[in-house]
Amino acid sequence: MTVITENPHAWFKVVNDAGNELEVENNETPEHNYPFAFEANFSDTASPPVNTVTLYNMSKGHRNFYQKKQKCYLYFNWGDEKKLISEGYISKIASNQSDGVTESLTLTFTEGTDYKNVEARKLKVKKDKKVNHYKTIKQMVPGKYVNKRVHYYTTENGKRVGHYKTERVYQKATVKKKRIKTRITKTFLTNKTFKKGKSYKFIIKAIAKQAGIKISKIELAKNPTMKKAYTAKGKPLTLLKALVKKCDSKMTYVRGKLEVVDPKKKKRSWVVIDDDSLMNPPTMNDDSDGKSNTWEITTPLLPDVTVNVGIKMESKYFKGKFYVAAGQHSSDGTRPQTQMSLKKVS
Repeated sequence: MTVITENPHAWFKVVNDAGNELEVENNETPEHNYPFAFEANFSDTASPPVNTVTLYNMSKGHRNFYQKKQKCYLYFNWGDEKKLISEGYISKIASNQSDGVTESLTLTFTEGTDYKNVEARKLKVKKDKKVNHYKTIKQMVPGKYVNKRVHYYTTENGKRVGHYKTERVYQKATVKKKRIKTRITKTFLTNKTFKKGKSYKFIIKAIAKQAGIKISKIELAKNPTMKKAYTAKGKPLTLLKALVKKCDSKMTYVRGKLEVVDPKKKKRSWVVIDDDSLMNPPTMNDDSDGKSNTWEITTPLLPDVTVNVGIKMESKYFKGKFYVAAGQHSSDGTRPQTQMSLKKVS
């Protein structure tokens, strides 16, 4: 399939907290001839890509519109129909630069939400337990008559002699402290536990929900069940990565959304690439074990391409079915292209 590289359109839209939008459009027409550069990365990892957009000769008012944490969208297509290639949140705004002729402003944005700092305590659950409890109480002891031994003296034969006798006396009421034992219900925070027999998909969804991690799609290569009880101990993202890996699947960001994908699935969207679509001859990276070789290719920008998209190669250099493991959409303002790393679909 030859890519028709005519009528390129690029859009960069930012929305502030008040819902106001600022959109830059470049379609090489007098009304919208506003070239801007960008780099939009994608890879089959659970870390959100960090992308950049460089805008030129912005007015001070437009520059001041951009603030950190604003939502942004990057679109591209060969034609006037928008196709999203990346979305995220502005994380850095560089100082306005000038070479004496052109001013440039570079915005860095993180694609999607980064969940690496979600703490382990997010997975703690409350559990009630009966425990011993001791407390001290005051008890009133009523007054009463008691026998009291009284010491007294007499003089016998000129000597002073001591004697004892018992008298009936009244003892006043008193208050005394007493320690008593009781049983109370105490609430503890404990690690969330899943019973034996629960499926991996069930546990993945439960951990993500409790931790506030939004996974837009879950496609597992396999979905076994737990052979023994599973305790969710640790950071949620770390646990999710480990569970997904045991299902022969991967966590990745696809256009700003966190997904769990099956890299070896047969049913997927396919893009056909032939020699006419290649901008340079492809190169192959050999791994030491020879099992995970990747092909590196560069084409005109293909907005439909992202991580895990299927590629049918019909080139004189190599043929077959592959999937995209990583890549980058980029443009210097005039030359949009897509670089991608391809792995064989087994």
